[in-house]
Formats: sequence, C-alpha cells, structure tokens
Amino acid sequence: MALFIVFEGCEGCGKSTQAKVLHRRMLRGDAPTVLTREPGGTRLGEQVRRCLKQRNDIPISPMTELLLISASRAQLLEEVIGPALAEGKNVICDRYTYSTMAYQGYGRGLELRLVQSVNDTVTRNLVPDLIVLLDMPVEVALSRKKAVSHDRIERESFLFHERVRQGFLQMAAADPGRWLVMDATMTKKTIEVDVWTRISRMLGRTDRE
Repeated sequence: MALFIVFEGCEGCGKSTQAKVLHRRMLRGDAPTVLTREPGGTRLGEQVRRCLKQRNDIPISPMTELLLISASRAQLLEEVIGPALAEGKNVICDRYTYSTMAYQGYGRGLELRLVQSVNDTVTRNLVPDLIVLLDMPVEVALSRKKAVSHDRIERESFLFHERVRQGFLQMAAADPGRWLVMDATMTKKTIEVDVWTRISRMLGRTDRE
C-alpha cells in the first residue's frame, strides 16, 4: 500500500524544501511518488492560494479562510491525492489538515471542534501515515523570510505565529506515533537523513489505524 506523507510547520521552517528533497529521493529509489501542496495543487487550488496569500486588498474573515482552504482541499483530494493513492503511488503533501487546525483554529481562534469537523468532512477521514513537523522558534523562522516577500499570513503578529507553533506541538504530542517532530534549526542534510531513516522503515508497509 502507498504511503501518504505530510510536511507541516510554521512559516520559514523549510518544510517545502524537505518535501521536494524527499520526493526526489523516493523517485530515485523507483518508488512512484506524487508531490503536491496546500492550498494549491490544482488549477482551482492555485487560484485560492493566490487569493489567500497575496490579495491584501480583499478582507478575508477566519471563517472564509477555513472554507476557501477546505474547498481547495476537496478539489486536491478529488484530482490528485485520491487517484494517486488508488493507483498505488506514494503522496507527499506540503501542508494538510493540521495546518488548518494550527492556523485557523489555534491561530485565528476558530472553535477547534468546528475546524476538525470540517476537516473530517472534506477528507472523509483520510489521515497520513506520517506527519513530519519541522519545528523552530518563531523568531528564527520569520527571520528567514525576506521582508519584501511577506504575504498576508507571514505579516501576522508574533503572537499569532506563536499560537500556530504551539498548536502544531500540541497535535504532535497527542499522536506521537504518527508525528515525527524535527528540530528545524539543524542542517538541511541532517533533517533529510533523519526523515529518510524513518521513511525507509515505512516503505512497503503502512498503518492508518
């Protein structure tokens, strides 16, 4: 059975880089693998992504954020994730439902049970085999972002990003068997090797129980 792997973390933690590195490594090992991202991954999803991250002239409420991200996710599951897993391909996703819990739940303050309910409805309870959380102090993560490229999420307050980080850590602590928490201040190569060590043990077997 194919593996479903998700990379999570705050802004600037390096998760997109590590997702791409893992994708290349799995392809070199002749493991058919699809790399995608949230929000995005489809034509509709990329339009939603631009609206959420770049259109600072459009007010977007927390509930609207949740629903837009969920619509993008529904399309991604329909077009990309679902078909790939059905074909026996591994899937690596840069963000998934846990980002929604962290950002719209812990960060924006929407009721966690509501966010979880929407997530479960959209995904039909599809959960990853592994969630890799790249964790680092907020001040370090935000310092990695160039000021000129800050999008509407990156421009949020330090306290917002700290709530997001703590949300990720709380979710990881509640399900340690499914989460791999990495110190994102380590070198890229060290993170790559440690992630691959875990993935290599999982290839050929999955556990979604």
